[in-house]
Amino acid sequence: MDNLMSEAAAKNFEKMCWDIDDTIETLKREGVVILNKVLALDECARYRGRLEQQLIERRTGDSYCGNETNQVLDNYFMTDPELLGLLYQDITDKVMRRMIDDDYVLISPSARNRRIIENTKFGIKTSGVGWHTDSRYVGGQGIKPSLCYMSILAIDPFELKNGATHYVPRSHLLYKRPQDRDEDLDFESMLMPAGAMAIIDTALWHRVGDATTKSRWGVFNTFGPWFMKPYHRFHEMFDQEQMDGFPTIIRQLLHWDSIPPKHHDESMVTLRRVRKLLNM
Repeated sequence: MDNLMSEAAAKNFEKMCWDIDDTIETLKREGVVILNKVLALDECARYRGRLEQQLIERRTGDSYCGNETNQVLDNYFMTDPELLGLLYQDITDKVMRRMIDDDYVLISPSARNRRIIENTKFGIKTSGVGWHTDSRYVGGQGIKPSLCYMSILAIDPFELKNGATHYVPRSHLLYKRPQDRDEDLDFESMLMPAGAMAIIDTALWHRVGDATTKSRWGVFNTFGPWFMKPYHRFHEMFDQEQMDGFPTIIRQLLHWDSIPPKHHDESMVTLRRVRKLLNM
């Protein structure tokens, strides 16, 4: 639950030490930074198995899970809390605290596999196809600097032959949407070995790569400031006992510490941390 590696994985895993200043500088300049060995290969194998099981269960239960060319597990942890370990990594936490603030929260989580499942047809159209950003706009203008940043964990390798994400280098500096989602643009592919993680500025122009029959599970977590509305009510996906058992950072990410009070007599501030400091 706290994203500690299994003992077996830890024995065969040499953790990388990233320079946080260099990581932040690269992210600001390029709009994307790739960090290797964030997850051990044993961890990737375990998570891959759990995601495949989630896909089977959602298809069987007639729950939304994308389609036969792009499988999508929104809120992948909802019926498998062990997958909450994919929400938190030490390096991600350090980056988000610098780029957003200490009270950053989860905005949107999904696990995605750009894979063709042959001899079947199911589901509906998915997001991510065609050039787009995941940024926020007011009056048609992208908010500058960006409010949100996304981590992309490569559970499988991201390769040219399995639909690795495409992106337009430094396009985050434009702070505007692509006018034509199907435009023929010069792009690079987000190539990563299994266990690596990309962190991107959500203003970066990107799109899903071409579907193949090869598996390419990736976990996409978008983070933003505590006052931003999430895509779903994450804290209501678990009961009180479960929430009480989660690590502090997981409760924060699921908005448990930033649920608005019912009215003024309950509290005049939203952040639970602030309420505690003020004894409110």
